[in-house]
Amino acid sequence: MAARTPVEILRDEARCSICLEIFQEPVSIHCGHSFCRSCITETWEGLTTNFSCPQCRETGAQKTLRPNRELANIAKAAKSLNLQWDREVEEGENLCEEHQEPLKLFCQDDKRLICVVCDRSKVHRYHSVVPVGEAAQEYKKHIQTQLHRLKSEHEELQSSVKERQDRIKDHTEKTEGAKQEIVTTYRKLHEFLEKQESSLLAQLEQLDTEIRKAHEEILQRLLEEATSLGTLIGEMERTYQQPDWELLKDIGTTLSRGQRETLSHSLNISPELEKKFSDFTEKNPSIKELLEKLQDFLEFELPLTSK
Repeated sequence: MAARTPVEILRDEARCSICLEIFQEPVSIHCGHSFCRSCITETWEGLTTNFSCPQCRETGAQKTLRPNRELANIAKAAKSLNLQWDREVEEGENLCEEHQEPLKLFCQDDKRLICVVCDRSKVHRYHSVVPVGEAAQEYKKHIQTQLHRLKSEHEELQSSVKERQDRIKDHTEKTEGAKQEIVTTYRKLHEFLEKQESSLLAQLEQLDTEIRKAHEEILQRLLEEATSLGTLIGEMERTYQQPDWELLKDIGTTLSRGQRETLSHSLNISPELEKKFSDFTEKNPSIKELLEKLQDFLEFELPLTSK
């Protein structure tokens, strides 16, 4: 496709996207696009709010029509250039290659421009031939019909795009909400478990202190008894080695001290303390089993799939 000339670019940019003609009294609306005043007024006829731009579909709450004087000047220049361009085409390029006559007719059968000589030839004698202006107007109607259909399809597509974007936004918000709920729930669970851990460790520390203290007290009494018994054994060994008359002088007291009852066999920590420690340590397997059941439940309810 050949590149457009500056004149063609200017002419196309100066056309209203509704009527496809060069702007007549151009006005700008809320989004910045411009149209003929009559075209946009007719398009918005009957509307009191939600004025939609025919080009970008952006809506405005109020009807806003601002005269676009700069565009009006451009349209005026484009009209002048368009007339000059049309004259050049008619006078030069728009000639029949075979007969060098202006191409003022259009053959509807062959869908091509022809001159008056072509019209009289055998090729087009029985064809439907109309003036160029008449044919152009007819095909402009077809083009406008297609444009109306295409714009309707475009509007439907934009509506579908917006609906899809809204769904994506809604899904994103729901996902973010679920994420926050998971974080909050498991954070509370972590806090609860940490508190339980601290409480159980504190209880265990207290039991350990009490039991260790009881054992140390018993150990101290055993050491004292061992020391006392060692002293008694030393005294009795010395008495045993004394002369007979010395040994028998106070034999009653000596035998009485040798028959003393020891306390080592009755020194044990209290059964209540032992039971308290036993009950506490038995809780740990139960807690562990409960946590394993919780883990199994969470894995069953919320299976983690991996690819």
